[in-house]
Amino acid sequence: MQTVAVVGTGAMGRGIIQWAVGSGSQILAYDQVSGSAEAARDFVGAMLGRRVDKGQLTSEERDAQMSRIHIIDDLTALSSADIVIEAVIEDVQVKRDLFQKFEAIIDPTALLCTNTSSLSVTEIAFGCEHPERVAGLHFFNPVPLMRVVEVIRAERTATFAIDKLLDLVKCTDHHPVLCTDSPGFVINNAGRGLNTEGLRIV
Repeated sequence: MQTVAVVGTGAMGRGIIQWAVGSGSQILAYDQVSGSAEAARDFVGAMLGRRVDKGQLTSEERDAQMSRIHIIDDLTALSSADIVIEAVIEDVQVKRDLFQKFEAIIDPTALLCTNTSSLSVTEIAFGCEHPERVAGLHFFNPVPLMRVVEVIRAERTATFAIDKLLDLVKCTDHHPVLCTDSPGFVINNAGRGLNTEGLRIV
């Protein structure tokens, strides 16, 4: 995917930007809060600077990655995106409203993904004209260091969308885990059980 849009540039959004720009993609960064997207770009620049200092990245590679991060101040600029990854607050209605706005803007072949950690992806897709292209793409914080990415198939997500997302994650240094749309997905569900069982034993 040549152009990845990240909507919501808080802690998770900026981490997703850093992950995506490392894959060679062009990045569109949007946040409704003025200055937030710019702050996220500066944060990514600082993180890449640390990698340069550690010898993990050349200054030329850092500059090339930074040149691919584009701040947008209007959702209509998402029209060129191949995939939109939403990383806003955990509110089903807010996400649902956003996805319906995305559909009016993006190309019919583009994918819509939510980074939700706990909400139903099927519910978020409710009301979309093309729910078959809606899926979950759940990263963990901090995104560059936590290499697992949950690819979540909602009730009406098409196989082609899942295949594209699995391929996208595999092209990076992260590892996709395919999940059904169930409470806690895989990692959080397993983690809750593991911690609870550990407390019971103690």
